[in-house]
Amino acid sequence: MRIPSLAFVLLLSASWCHSADFAKPAIPDVAQLPYPRITATATEISRLQAAYRGDDKDTRGVVAEVVREAEEGLKRPLEFPPRGGQHNQWYQCDDCELALKTVDPTHHQCPKCSKVYSGEPYDDVIFSHVHSRNLHSMRSAAWAYAITGEEKYARLAADVLLGYAKRYREYPYHTASRNNKSRSGGHLYEQTLTEAGAFAGSIAPAYDLIASGSVLTDEERETIQEGLLRPMVESIGRYKAGKSNWQTWHNAAMLAGGAVLGDRQWIDRAINDAGNGFVDQMTLSVSDDGMWYENSWGYHFYTLSAMIDLAEYSRRLGIDLWSHPRLESMFTLPVQYVMSDGRLPRFGDDTGASMGSVAHALEFAYHAYGKPTMLPYLSKSPNWNSVLLGRTIGDLPEIPPVPSRVFHSAGHAIARTGGPKGLVSAVTFGPYGGFHGHLDKLSFVFFAYGSELGIDPGRARSQAYRLPVHSHWYKATLSHNGVVVDGRSQAPAAGKLLYFDDDPATTVAVVQCSEAYKGVVHTRLLLQTADYLLVFDDLRADAEHRFDWFYHNRGELRECSVADKAVEPADSSFPGMEYVQSARIGVTDEASRVVFATGDVTNTLTFDAAPGTELLVGDGVGASVFDRVPLVRVTRRGKSARFAAVLEPASGSTPAVVRSVSWKEKDGGIQIEVIRNGERDVIAVDGDWKITVVSGDGSR
Repeated sequence: MRIPSLAFVLLLSASWCHSADFAKPAIPDVAQLPYPRITATATEISRLQAAYRGDDKDTRGVVAEVVREAEEGLKRPLEFPPRGGQHNQWYQCDDCELALKTVDPTHHQCPKCSKVYSGEPYDDVIFSHVHSRNLHSMRSAAWAYAITGEEKYARLAADVLLGYAKRYREYPYHTASRNNKSRSGGHLYEQTLTEAGAFAGSIAPAYDLIASGSVLTDEERETIQEGLLRPMVESIGRYKAGKSNWQTWHNAAMLAGGAVLGDRQWIDRAINDAGNGFVDQMTLSVSDDGMWYENSWGYHFYTLSAMIDLAEYSRRLGIDLWSHPRLESMFTLPVQYVMSDGRLPRFGDDTGASMGSVAHALEFAYHAYGKPTMLPYLSKSPNWNSVLLGRTIGDLPEIPPVPSRVFHSAGHAIARTGGPKGLVSAVTFGPYGGFHGHLDKLSFVFFAYGSELGIDPGRARSQAYRLPVHSHWYKATLSHNGVVVDGRSQAPAAGKLLYFDDDPATTVAVVQCSEAYKGVVHTRLLLQTADYLLVFDDLRADAEHRFDWFYHNRGELRECSVADKAVEPADSSFPGMEYVQSARIGVTDEASRVVFATGDVTNTLTFDAAPGTELLVGDGVGASVFDRVPLVRVTRRGKSARFAAVLEPASGSTPAVVRSVSWKEKDGGIQIEVIRNGERDVIAVDGDWKITVVSGDGSR
């Protein structure tokens, strides 16, 4: 077995602590604190001021950019839309399921069918962009005032705050679903979630930075507090979301609002409210491993952004939330998931998170914890957060090797077998992630040569949550590397790990799920060597079923001799297949192969033989319906079914060496054989799914 590196041990140390050790903090009398109360300390502002006046070009440039943005805001006429903004999910063509292109503020065109949309809710999505631009200018101006002391910047920030203070209650209440009976809507934006993000990230900090200056009169302070800050926090606070990323943003907004309004009750509620506050969220919504419950890295980091605001604002009030062990584990966990292309597996509603894309967030964690193991993932150049927090930019250590590992409570097993190919795979067996989770139990992703090969689709970049493509494709089982039963997606389900072993030659994981399909037990074995990934599926049922084995691979489909009959449109016998194009189908009793190509990397998929196997190839949906990803579907029928397949990447002109894969029942278990250029790998599986591997040269 491999021995974890010291860095690995240090990174995991936080997750060994239990959140019950964290005591609910006391709340200070914030009304007596000077402004700014939450946005920056006097020391932090002095760092920004020194950098702006300093000689270091890179550091000065970071701070000067914010001042430049404020200058741009001064040049633009301040425009307030007639009503609040709407969610981007409405900015889609209903027919083509593609994001619209803006012709002008009242005309929005589909890039495929050219249909033009106007009026509500399409115009309101553009209003949302205008509101966000106003808030960005306001925030930049407030910071520019703190850095330079020039009152023209504070005046711009004040004008935006006053403009919204006069309009907030007048803007009609509306929701993302356009069902205005829901408590989840707002006036400035369509969701308490969006309003909370805007409040915590822009509105409260801007007021905090200019409140103590001479630009605002007492009457203007009153207008902003009672016309915007208080009603906005009250609107957000009416919706208790509980176990939800929404609640985390609500908490950040309530804490920020309580601080700038001098109302400690809002701060206490944000941290200590039963079932909703920060303390309970750490127990209810974060796994023992440190994974946000939605099991999507996109939403893990989205939630962490709110947690950072909550913890940083609290720190400046004298409240320590950073010491919560599960908050620390939310930062230390992701590095163990990094795939060979630097990204994190695209589980759930994600578009492709990476450690590089969240380096700015890690600045706060490094400042809070000071762990050297975080240094390799920080930015090598000065950035706003490094200047604000006082990190000196220097040489950073190399990223250490990451071992194979199981994350039991998050429900993932990751295999890393090294070698020239750098094979990495990850299988998901954990709890269902709710609204942003997918019906993907026991599916896997696969990487080689530093590239993504076997993909999880994540979600559409256009956030098409309301459209059929989201439920019929992105969220559905058939778009993942898994098995579909009777043409239906899985029920929301959790699986379990039966076996995991890792040694220098192979990594083996066996996972099982009996909740996804009633009466069906699915067991999946993944065995990864330095050369290939073996996927063996055993499905047992109490009745006859159709079983469809799916695999999706980046690049292009290069070879498949079995599927020789074109089917246009694709077989639409179950939902989701309508998104498959260029489909070909065939039936065989023999073993078969499919070859994919991604750049100079080929990936050969070799199947076992079984009577009447139906094989379909085509291409499905990637980041949008324009982004096409090749797929293969293998269909078998019966009360049980077994699938044995080997994925073998090769680079350049290097040929594939796997000749066949087969299995047979033996000694109460299963014996799988992989033949590669005359050598034979034998995988013995006993009745309890314990694995013994013998390679062609007799080694384990």
